[in-house]
Amino acid sequence: MWSYHVYMPRARIVLTISASDPTATDGVQADLKTFSSLGVHGAAVITALSGGPAPAIALEPGLIQQQIDAALTAMKPDIVMTGTLPDAATVQAVADALRRHGVARLVVDPVLVGAGGVSLVDDATVQELLAQLMPLALVVTPNVAEAAMLSGLPAGTWDEVRLAAEQIASRGAKNVVIKGGRREGPVVTDLLFDGSDFREYSTERVPIDGVSGSGSAFAAAMAASMAKGETIEHSVAAAKAFVTKGLQNAYDLADGKPALHHFYRYWQVRPPQHDPSDR
Repeated sequence: MWSYHVYMPRARIVLTISASDPTATDGVQADLKTFSSLGVHGAAVITALSGGPAPAIALEPGLIQQQIDAALTAMKPDIVMTGTLPDAATVQAVADALRRHGVARLVVDPVLVGAGGVSLVDDATVQELLAQLMPLALVVTPNVAEAAMLSGLPAGTWDEVRLAAEQIASRGAKNVVIKGGRREGPVVTDLLFDGSDFREYSTERVPIDGVSGSGSAFAAAMAASMAKGETIEHSVAAAKAFVTKGLQNAYDLADGKPALHHFYRYWQVRPPQHDPSDR
């Protein structure tokens, strides 16, 4: 009997460790869409269940560790990314598992502040994040409000944002990217601090409100770019371009609520030829 060997190139892999979002506009569902859109294999560990604007409900730490063990035993991700870690016990469980598996390329997206500036975690969770995950982080990607929480410093002016980045880096993160989308003004500027130098990335603001998950999409796009071997500097630019285009091509999810379009390169939303209500 003849047998054939099919050459299979190795896929680039990103593992996201975050909450489940039933709308798929945020959380692991949105991360997986970003990874797929950008040409990497996405895997996911669920830390919590989200049902709306309220804080997510954490899964049992042992179950989270079992998922991480299963994923990191079955495959060798090029990048691991954390998102929503809703309490201190979850942070500790995730950090312990990552250390046990020797994960060295970690992107930490600290989901600490929700829409309207509502805090999603308590101070014990913030302190655990600083103590356990910052020393492991190759990159940490807070928004301005989260940077203030992590640094314990105000982050209103641009000089204050720079000081906050330096303070976060002093806790062990090798690179700090502060996302500027929640600052006021017609231009959105993100800041990269690599431990010695600052670099700014600016685009015109997309005039759209109420989009969920743009910050997480940025971190996921950055992780995907890094998984493909790009530099951190290039990956920040690539992530910013991805989110900007996703916002420019946002579509109506329901009742005027906009959703970032993760697959804008591949398909566009078109009006139905017939009113669905007529069926």
